[in-house]
Amino acid sequence: MATDGELRAAALAFWRPPPKLSLSQWADQHAYLSAESAAEAGKWRTLPYQRGIMDAFTDPTIDTVVWMKSARVGATKIFNHLIGYHIHQDPCPIMVCQPTVEDAEGYSKDEIAPMIRDTPALRPLVSDPKAKDGSNTILAKTYPGGTLGMVGANSARGFRRVSRRVVLFDEVDGYPASTPEGDQIKLGIKRSEYYWNRKIGIASTPTTKGFSRIERWFERTDQRRYFVPCPECGTHQVLRWGQMKWEPDRPETAAYECENCAALIPHSRKRWMVERGEWRATAQADAPGMVGFHLWAAYSFSPNATWEQLVREFLEVKGDRDQLRTFVNTALGETFEDLDASSQTPEALAARREDYEPGACPEGVLLLTCGVDVQGGGGSLGERLAVSVWGWGRGEESWLVWHQEIHGDPTRPEVWAQLDSVLEASWQRADGVELKITQTAVDSGGHATAEVYAYARERRAQGVVAIKGSSVRGAVPVGKGKPVDVNARGKVQKRGVTLYMVGTDTIKTTLMARLRHNAPGPGFLHFGLAADDDFFRQLTAERVQVRSLRGFPVRQWVKKPGDRNEALDTLVYSYAALQLVARRYNRQRFWEQLEAQLLGRQQGPAPSAAEPERPRRRPRPAGPSFVNGW
Repeated sequence: MATDGELRAAALAFWRPPPKLSLSQWADQHAYLSAESAAEAGKWRTLPYQRGIMDAFTDPTIDTVVWMKSARVGATKIFNHLIGYHIHQDPCPIMVCQPTVEDAEGYSKDEIAPMIRDTPALRPLVSDPKAKDGSNTILAKTYPGGTLGMVGANSARGFRRVSRRVVLFDEVDGYPASTPEGDQIKLGIKRSEYYWNRKIGIASTPTTKGFSRIERWFERTDQRRYFVPCPECGTHQVLRWGQMKWEPDRPETAAYECENCAALIPHSRKRWMVERGEWRATAQADAPGMVGFHLWAAYSFSPNATWEQLVREFLEVKGDRDQLRTFVNTALGETFEDLDASSQTPEALAARREDYEPGACPEGVLLLTCGVDVQGGGGSLGERLAVSVWGWGRGEESWLVWHQEIHGDPTRPEVWAQLDSVLEASWQRADGVELKITQTAVDSGGHATAEVYAYARERRAQGVVAIKGSSVRGAVPVGKGKPVDVNARGKVQKRGVTLYMVGTDTIKTTLMARLRHNAPGPGFLHFGLAADDDFFRQLTAERVQVRSLRGFPVRQWVKKPGDRNEALDTLVYSYAALQLVARRYNRQRFWEQLEAQLLGRQQGPAPSAAEPERPRRRPRPAGPSFVNGW
C-alpha cells in the first residue's frame, strides 16, 4: 500500500507540466516521416546542420527566422515539425503562406495530412477530415488552443480578418510580385503584430540576383553560415563552390580544398566535418531578434548530394545558361545574376560621371532629343513629369544634358507649361553652337493619356509625339505611327494625334548593353553633373528575368520591387525620339547631314537620296531600326 508521500508525489507528477522542449528535441522525440513525402519513412532524426535552424524557431529571444537555402536540406520537413510542435506543445493560431492557393492545397494534402496521420502525438488532437463538424478542411485545421490556416500568396483574401501568432512563408521567391493590397510578406507579418511572442519564418530557394525576395530578407539578418573544421589543420570554414576541385571531366575525383592548408578533403570526410560544425553569424542584423541562415547541398547527408554528384550536375549544365541558373539556385542556394542584364552597378556608373554642368552640351553632340515619363499619384513623390534631355553624336554616342522632375498634376495646364519652357530652351554646345530639342517623346501609356494626346497634337510642329510601350516581344524600336486621339469625355476620335508604339524591351536590351562600354566612342553613354546618385539607381532598376510563357522561357525586363525607374524610361523614350528623327534623313549620311546643318552648309533636314520626298499626309513607313548605331 502506497504511503502518503508516494501518493503526493504521484499526484504532483500527474499535474506537472510536460518539459519544455526545443523544436529539435520535440522532433527527435515525436516526429515521423510519411511515405508520401519522404524517401525513407519512419522516425525523424535531426541532422547537425538542421539543429541550429530548428531551435531558432523556439528561442524566445528570436522573432524572425530567414532561411536562404538549396534543395535537399530538409526545409519543408522543418516547417512541418514547427507546425506539429505548436499543435502538441504550444498551441496557437498559425498561418502558412504558399506561392499559390493550389500550392497551399497541395501542401496540406501531401505534407500536413500525412504528418498528422502518422505522428502519434498529433493524431488525437486534430479531428478526422471526414468528420461532420467541418473543423478539418483542406486549408484549415483546428486543434485545442489554436488553428492552422494555409493560404496562397496570389490571393489577398487569405490575409484578411485573421490574427496569427506564427506566420510561415514558404518559397517566397515564387510569390507573385504583389497583391492589390500590397506585399504578401508585409501583409502576413501584420497579422501577427498583436502577439508579443510571435514567430515569423521566411524560407525559399533564391532566384535572380536583385529580384530575389529571400536574398533581400537574408541581407537584413545576421547572416549565419555553417562553419566546419578541416580534418587536416582544424581551420573552421564555410563550404564554398569555388573550393570544390576535380580532374577535368572526372567528377568522381571531386574533393574539397581547404582554404587554409590547401589539403584536398575527400567526400568520405564530409560527415566528420559536418558533425563538428557550428553556426556563426557573419553580419549585424537590422533589428534585434532577426536571424538568418544560408545552407546549400554540399552539407547535405542526402545520397543524391555527394560532392561527386554536385560536380556531375554542374558539368551537365555548364554550357546551358538556363540550366546553369537552376543549378546555382537549387544546388548552391545562391542567386543567379543574368549577364544579359546590365552588369553595371549604380556605384560603378556614378564613378565615371564627368565634370560638365547640367544643361551644357559637349562638342560631340549633334542632336538633342527629350523623353518624358508621366507619373501618377502613387508613392511618396506624388504626381509629376520626369524629363530627360539627351544629346546624340556619331555612332549614337550620347550625353545626358539635363534631367529633372516637374511636380504637379499632369491634368493641369500649368504642369505642361513648365515642360514648354524646357522644350523651347536653347542649349549651348561647348564651342558656342546653339542647339534646340529636335524631337520629344511623351509616354501616353500610363497616366493622363488624354492630356498627353492633346499636348502632342498642339505641339506637333515642335517635334512632340505621343508614344506607348509595345506589348509585343521583340518589337521594333519604333513602329509605324497610327492616328488616334481621345477627347475630354474619353471617346476615341478618328482623326487626331499620331501614336507611335515603342519596343521598350528591345531598346532596353540595346542601351543596357551599352552601359558596359568602357571607353568613349560609338554607343558610349556619358553622364555629367545632371546625374545624381538617385539617377543611377533608377537607371539600373531593371534586370532581365526569365519567365515561363505557355511552357516556353521568355526574357522580360522587370523592375526591382520598390525601386524607381524613371531615368531608364526617359532614356528609352529619348532613344525612340532619335529613331523618329533618323527616318527623315538619308540613312547612310545621317550624322554628316546633321553636322553640315549645324555648320550652316545645309538648311533643314535633307530628304533621303534613295526616295523622292513624299507629301506630309502620306508618311513614309518605318524602315529597319538602327539599334546598333550607324
